[in-house]
Amino acid sequence: MLLIAAYEFQHHFEIPYRVVINEAVELAKTFGGADGYKYVNGVLDKLAVTMRADEVKARG
Repeated sequence: MLLIAAYEFQHHFEIPYRVVINEAVELAKTFGGADGYKYVNGVLDKLAVTMRADEVKARG
């Protein structure tokens, strides 16, 4: 899930970063461990700041 989301961050700018994170979190809830979605959310939140800094700053 993390690799797919990172790919979407890097190559699919038409998809808002919050949508990418939400979809990955939902997949983690369905297919991951009990609290795995929390890890996915945290990692992707930090990754979004790095890969989509302008978009994150614009959203506030």
